[in-house]
Amino acid sequence: MHNILCADIGTTSLKIALISEHGEVVSFCKRPFNSEKNDYIANQWLQAFTGGSTECIKNAPDAEVSAVCISGNGPTVVSQNGRTLLWNSTLYRQLDNLPETPSLFLPRLAAFRHFFPEEWKGSRHIFSGPEYIIFRLTGNSVTVLPEKRFEAAYWTTGELEKFGIEKEKIPVFVSPGHRAGFLTEEACSLMGMAEPVPVLCGGPDFITALIGTGTLRPGKICDRAGSSEGINFCSEKQVYSPLFRTLPSVIPELWNISYIINESGSLLSQFKNEISAMEAKELSYGEIIDYAFNDRNSEGWRILSEIKEKNVTAVRELKKLAAENGLPFDDRIFITGGQAKNSKWLKEKASSMKISIATGTVPDAELLGNAIIAFTSLGFFKNLQEGAGILVKEAEVFHPTPDDEKFKLFGIPENLKAIIFDIDSTLYTSAAYAFEQVDAQIRFWAKKQGITEAQARNRISEFRRIWSSQNGGRKISLGNTFTHFGVTIEESVEMRRTLLEPKNFLTRDEKLIETIKKLRHKYRLICVTNNPELPARKTLEAIGIADLIPDVIGLDTSGKSKPAREPFEMALKKLGTKPWETLSVGDRYDMDISLPLEMGMGGILVSGVKDVYRLPEILN
Repeated sequence: MHNILCADIGTTSLKIALISEHGEVVSFCKRPFNSEKNDYIANQWLQAFTGGSTECIKNAPDAEVSAVCISGNGPTVVSQNGRTLLWNSTLYRQLDNLPETPSLFLPRLAAFRHFFPEEWKGSRHIFSGPEYIIFRLTGNSVTVLPEKRFEAAYWTTGELEKFGIEKEKIPVFVSPGHRAGFLTEEACSLMGMAEPVPVLCGGPDFITALIGTGTLRPGKICDRAGSSEGINFCSEKQVYSPLFRTLPSVIPELWNISYIINESGSLLSQFKNEISAMEAKELSYGEIIDYAFNDRNSEGWRILSEIKEKNVTAVRELKKLAAENGLPFDDRIFITGGQAKNSKWLKEKASSMKISIATGTVPDAELLGNAIIAFTSLGFFKNLQEGAGILVKEAEVFHPTPDDEKFKLFGIPENLKAIIFDIDSTLYTSAAYAFEQVDAQIRFWAKKQGITEAQARNRISEFRRIWSSQNGGRKISLGNTFTHFGVTIEESVEMRRTLLEPKNFLTRDEKLIETIKKLRHKYRLICVTNNPELPARKTLEAIGIADLIPDVIGLDTSGKSKPAREPFEMALKKLGTKPWETLSVGDRYDMDISLPLEMGMGGILVSGVKDVYRLPEILN
């Protein structure tokens, strides 16, 4: 069995794996490093590579290593002694009068020369990230050009002259899969290898990710969801749009069109660090995403919602672009990167984007891309497309959630006389207003406390999480949460009266109006809400049913938040019905359904107003 030792240099860690000719991960390890305020981070890459290689080989003693293949972030710039200017550095923007150029590298090379003149002069060659490791392993200097059409994004002779950069300083272009040389004796010793093997060129990480997700044929799509995020679409036409970045594919005659979502991963990373500090322990990204899902008014959920909306925009615009240009568009997205390792988040993304999401049997597509490049170079496949078609395999597919998945009927009273409606996210569907109702209060409280909005969201979220864990998984309302921070129910009521303006988010709903008219012919109707009466009535006015449901039990009516008994008991008294003659309808089981069921009512859990439209038919 032949195996490739594959490595990918990331922004904060290096991943390395032995991958077999069947596309299976034989062994894997990840070595973190600290790139902050480290001008020689490339030397840490080398240590991470040699240490990770030793670990991978040790964990698979019977696996034969046929070659090494390396990819990494670019356009990073590194001198021979390891001085590093990372791809995400903005140092080059401090230089005045740089020539206009399509090159991603030349402004960074100019910045390196300006700010680190000694390293520039002392280096025979200047490298990008993976090429520096290749140089240290083999002693040979190369620059990996993914495909000849990429020259403009790297450099041409004319562009080098414009920047005054001597051509001899830049290693020659080679293609992915090029044999740069063999491991030196020193490298073999550091890696724990008995014999030298060839070192093959992988290339920039986004190219190897496209190969490792099979995004090499027209219509194929992948999502690289790491420190930044990009939805990539393989096109047979060169299509330009201000919304997208169009670059050549590694496959001649094809193009890669991408929608870039900057900082999606770094936003999550910042939130992760803050919550880990509050918890006094290091949390994984999976735990952080679970944390955000448990409180949809947390800072984490706000960040996820922002990322999700940008994903929705990306897929919508790419579909539109494909349709306008007669291009095929696949029915699923292949995902790779840090966000690809949480099933709950992938299901949420699939449902919001209305497209299936597939993960691979090798989660880190850059590593699999290196393996495909290497095996193609060694003659196992005739080209990269064939290699990807064989080695890229789906592990799991997350399909968009059916619209009626949340809907659940907990029983309808035989002699039904009345219906108690929740209002928010039940009689309307607006994620923006649902979030705003809670967040407006948290922002107001943050200002009074002299803390940031993010800090306030995290403190509230952390309290609710701890309270829930101490109370059998039950949820606590925001009003009741605030009381633990010294905010009385009366103060909470006043905040909502002052801050909430539903007309800024909601509009008249003719279908709901018709539905409520049908229901009020047969049943008495009332609303019970955790908002005060004033914003609740404003909401009913905005959606057009204020005159159809005139009775509202609000937070200021009962002085208690659901799931307390008092607001439901007041509603029953107002309706003049018994619990077993009454149905409670709402979008949250713990707030709207659980207690009414205990009291003897019926209950229907809805996922939004679209389920309310169905009530006349269901109740008939």
